[in-house]
Amino acid sequence: MKSSYLAVLASLFCFMSISCGESSQIAATVNGKSITVQEVDQAFGGKAAQQIYSVRKATLDDLIDQKLLEDAAAAKKVSVDELLKQEVDSKISEPTPEEIKAIYDANKERIGEPLEKVKGQIVNSLKQNRKNSERNQFMAALKQKAKVETKLASPPVARVEVSVDDDPYLGADKAKVTVVEFSDYQCPFCGRARGTVNQMVETYKNDVKYVFRDFPLSFHQDAFGAHVAADCANEQGKYWEYNKVLFNSQTALKPDKLKEYAKQVGLDSSKFNQCLESNKYETEVQKDLDAGIKAGVTGTPTFFINGIVISGAQPFSKFKEIIDAELKK
Repeated sequence: MKSSYLAVLASLFCFMSISCGESSQIAATVNGKSITVQEVDQAFGGKAAQQIYSVRKATLDDLIDQKLLEDAAAAKKVSVDELLKQEVDSKISEPTPEEIKAIYDANKERIGEPLEKVKGQIVNSLKQNRKNSERNQFMAALKQKAKVETKLASPPVARVEVSVDDDPYLGADKAKVTVVEFSDYQCPFCGRARGTVNQMVETYKNDVKYVFRDFPLSFHQDAFGAHVAADCANEQGKYWEYNKVLFNSQTALKPDKLKEYAKQVGLDSSKFNQCLESNKYETEVQKDLDAGIKAGVTGTPTFFINGIVISGAQPFSKFKEIIDAELKK
């Protein structure tokens, strides 16, 4: 299936690519005016090349993993399935009642069902996460011992120009790499991304400038007000403390809670409440929203690493790969 898809993409790319010697070929005429293949290729923004590379890279990674597993299985004189049972499946522990309840309590409002009804799903999800983690660790160990050289050339990376505005940031002011995140305090995927963001900021404290921009989604009823509240906290120099509390309280972002959190982080309640009730920073939040839409943001979280787009709650390794490449330039 992957091979067929790749062949189609490759054919498409060859048709559109300047390298195929067809840049001056007429793709269409409109009222006597021609549109060349080169113009189509430029308008497409290099997406065809990136799609081909992504499919090739994913397929290559799968083939590398398979060869490593086959070699490791042969060394132990067992099948690949038996090897995975020994090295992965046998190490997966059963979730404890406390772990199951903790997951349920954290998602209770979203689930909307009694624990006993969804217990099996929670158990399966926890076990699958553990299996994925164990397999990733096992594959990482195999790769560390093996000699793997990847020579697949990547295409030029498409970049989007994104302003940092005057929004709060962490890290070095004049860092070589700027990471801009458009995020939503009520978005669960944004909450999951905090671990990656924290690891990135800690790892690259002197090389990365991380900027947080507001992008409250319209169907998250309490998100816009939470973003306004964060800007009010910023007035008193407690933006990041308040930002952390909001992400830790995603299901409780009503105005009374926002005021309660202000006390928790040591803000002057009177000044904060006045700021919040006046909607002082409503225009600022809307400005971030407009900037995100202009940059092509359609969901949260969306990150721009020197203009290179990462969508969703991706693992730290994805950020590291791009940041390290940017730092080497």
